[in-house]
Amino acid sequence: MRTKLKIANGFSMIELLFAAFIFTVIAGTIFSLLLSSQLRYQGESNLTSAFQQANVAIDQITRDVHSAGFPPASSFSTDVNLNNPEKIALPFSWLTGYPFNSCVVGATCGGFPGEDDLILEADTGDGQGVQWIRYSLQGTNLMRGTAAKAGTNPVAATDSQLIPYLENVTNAANAIPLFTYSYDPGLPQQPVNIRQVNICLMVQSAKPNVHTGQLETITVTGQAVRFNPNQ
Repeated sequence: MRTKLKIANGFSMIELLFAAFIFTVIAGTIFSLLLSSQLRYQGESNLTSAFQQANVAIDQITRDVHSAGFPPASSFSTDVNLNNPEKIALPFSWLTGYPFNSCVVGATCGGFPGEDDLILEADTGDGQGVQWIRYSLQGTNLMRGTAAKAGTNPVAATDSQLIPYLENVTNAANAIPLFTYSYDPGLPQQPVNIRQVNICLMVQSAKPNVHTGQLETITVTGQAVRFNPNQ
């Protein structure tokens, strides 16, 4: 009886090298796509974070403007109005002549209200009474602070209460006003007659784009209407 032996032929060196080359190309392509996707995600995440923070800031400013001027003088008797001015919320505060002599916004109000500094008055229902609520752009930081309404200098009262609220704001560098105003029809451009606050926030990403190496900027806008009466 003869036994037939099968000769098993292996792969040649060239075949092994070619297979290794194909595997390296495929693996490299996959890892390249994964790395590109990860870098793109990081870049979009930085910009999304800036967008979300700007949105939160605009939402808070909008809520504060909605409540500005509450409670008005018409909510109290004449005696209370005269003897307890801290119980009454004027819609907006200013520096020059507050609260006895009004001023023209952008001209004689001393910057309050202004393009980058805004002081509201409202009782937000938190048990603290009427508060001065101030937003002030200082450098690239939008500051926010509150202080109980007392006396006749809302600027001094809120100066020490300001804390960073939103970082990397580039309105000043781009000469874009943070706040602009619309007024009740037919009335002077005085703080008491502001009906709508238009908000524009330009916010820069905290980290540069991984592809371009440049910091990116997003612009978020909003409109806040005051609901309460002038007085």
